[in-house]
Amino acid sequence: MKKLFLSAALMLVCVAVASAQVPVPFSLYAGGLVSFPNAPDQFKESYKNGFHGMIGIGYKAAPIAQLVGKAEYHRFGYDFAQIDGVTNGAQSVWLYGADLRMGLNLPASPIKPYILGGGGLAHVSFSQFEGTNLTLTTALNDALPAAQNKFYFNFGGGLEFKLAPMTSLFAQVRYVSIATDVEKTSFVPLTLGLKFF
Repeated sequence: MKKLFLSAALMLVCVAVASAQVPVPFSLYAGGLVSFPNAPDQFKESYKNGFHGMIGIGYKAAPIAQLVGKAEYHRFGYDFAQIDGVTNGAQSVWLYGADLRMGLNLPASPIKPYILGGGGLAHVSFSQFEGTNLTLTTALNDALPAAQNKFYFNFGGGLEFKLAPMTSLFAQVRYVSIATDVEKTSFVPLTLGLKFF
């Protein structure tokens, strides 16, 4: 009986070790930081640098390629540097899409560069202005565009730093372009985050 228990325990240890050595095909991503307005000029000049957060799940489609489905939120506050009596007012962007992430095959290196590109659906909306200057507040609110659902594309690159066997830190920069009405809206997110698995 004792030998049976020892054999069973040894088998469990062997299975656990073997499972730990099997590559996990899925990865989880979470990150965020700053978003820089780029175009059109009215967006770039009227709104301050924003912030964003993102989550994603990746599937390893090939040794150096991963498909990453993701959701992101970006928010840009209005720049009131030259305006008195008005507060709030912001442009918000939700992105739902997928990227193809291609890395260099450097298994022994703790730092791995990669490029990415993809697209999806963007929801662009605007929050109302408030303040004591009612005339200007009303005029600004009347000029706000309606919310839009449009297609977007993005591309960029980054570096991945191995922190632990199942955890990495990544830093990336991208160019995002949304096919909004009249003129395309674009911005440049700089993201720091963690990749698990």
